Amino acid sequence: MSLSARVTWRSFQAGAWRMVLPGLASFPFGIGFGVAAAQKGLSAFEVWLMSLTVFAGTSQMVALDLWAQPLPLAAIAVSVFVANLRYFVMGAALQPHLPRLPWYLQPLVWHVTVDQNWAVGIAEYRRGRGDLGRFMGGGFTLACIWSGSSLLGHLAAGGVLSDPAVARRLGLDFVGVAVFVVVAAILFRGRRDVAPWAVAIAAALGARLAIGGNWYIVVGGLAGGLFGAWQELRHDRQS
Repeated sequence: MSLSARVTWRSFQAGAWRMVLPGLASFPFGIGFGVAAAQKGLSAFEVWLMSLTVFAGTSQMVALDLWAQPLPLAAIAVSVFVANLRYFVMGAALQPHLPRLPWYLQPLVWHVTVDQNWAVGIAEYRRGRGDLGRFMGGGFTLACIWSGSSLLGHLAAGGVLSDPAVARRLGLDFVGVAVFVVVAAILFRGRRDVAPWAVAIAAALGARLAIGGNWYIVVGGLAGGLFGAWQELRHDRQS
């Protein structure tokens, strides 16, 4: 079993420290979210609590785009569900490495299954060096950085970042894209990944033009995932 179900303090610490630099990449993104949330009227405590419990920057931004009074709960729920569909694929990729995970650890594991932590972790699992303690420690660091930067962004919204144009000039609106590019680079395995990624990109662009909204995330993810699964099955049969 490549991913131990035991969590030791040493492995937790190692995982926490190794995720500091990847976590800092999302720091400006968290600042940007905090500023945007403040402009929507959320309190500092609400922003901090949302980031700590939801812990999903993309879906939080999607929800914030729809934030209004009264709250359009159905639209927010559907949009956030669509934005988070990729976690079904990520969870499925982790599942083979968690055959004996105790039930009481499962909610914590899925909560810290975020992009950077998952990308670094799954790369280790594929090399046979996966460890649940490091995975949990990495998630802890990311949760602290994300919730802390969101809170700082909210506090800064009343001062230096009170002008939305300042955030754009600092490039805070681009940080989310940069984080996903880093994640993609970590996961890239060579030529075998080019075709599924190309299919996903083409499908996402087509869906963006034809459907609009956030459905391009679903269409691109499903198209690339299904093509990749078919490619792996074909490779296994030939070998």
